[in-house]
Amino acid sequence: MTPSLPRLHAVTDDRVIAGGEADLVARATAMARVAGPALAVHVRSRALGGRFHALAARLGEAVRPYGSWLVVNGRADVAQAVRAEAVVSGRGGLVPADVRRVARHAALGRSVHDAREAEAATAEAADFLVAGAVWASASHPDAVPAGTALLRAAAAHGRPVVAIGGLTPERAPDALAAGAHGVAAIRALWDAADVAAATAAFLDALPTADLVELVINGEPRRVRRGLTLAALLGDLSLDPRAVVVEHNRRIVRRDGLEAVGVAEGDRIELVHFVGGG
Repeated sequence: MTPSLPRLHAVTDDRVIAGGEADLVARATAMARVAGPALAVHVRSRALGGRFHALAARLGEAVRPYGSWLVVNGRADVAQAVRAEAVVSGRGGLVPADVRRVARHAALGRSVHDAREAEAATAEAADFLVAGAVWASASHPDAVPAGTALLRAAAAHGRPVVAIGGLTPERAPDALAAGAHGVAAIRALWDAADVAAATAAFLDALPTADLVELVINGEPRRVRRGLTLAALLGDLSLDPRAVVVEHNRRIVRRDGLEAVGVAEGDRIELVHFVGGG
């Protein structure tokens, strides 16, 4: 599950959510439109209560058409209910074994803050680690930054590491050089005046060789390299029985979708249809 772990992680907090759920979903959609499968949107909140499930479901519906991940932090039950691609647990939460029993289909991330926690999370078979705070962060002003030494220690255990805490596009290369697979941000993404531009700036600082850019229904989209048309529909959560696919001006029959690969610059039209009576 983790080979396709996104490189860029947009993490919410209660301050971001308090700005309005409609605005939050719109911003997440804008990020997903730019980043596609390079993006994971994390739902993280201590105050949402019963609204947590509804918001997670809305965000999943918003970003999945672009191949982006939905990640639920701290709520394995919600992750299972909304079929999130991953769930992240941390201090005071369920241990990994219990998370897996609840959210059986999801990749499991573990939030770690020092080398000992990284070692323990690896021993507990976490699929990836979210390590920080690496630099000083306005979201956690009292946290003592661990620096890139934490990333090196965490990466030494062989799990993909997502760096969090004070990340900016300018700092992303230092995180990658220390062994991080990707980076996570809160304010640098959600608070940006131009969310799409902020997302693009992060992507420019991250490895994207595993992605190609297509034009789908007239809109540029990043997708995973090496996909067939059938796999592309799967990534976009589309049922091939309900879509007509035109690939570079040629209609592809449903039984031929597995045989046609997509490449940089391909133009694809997806026409949805519904039955009538």
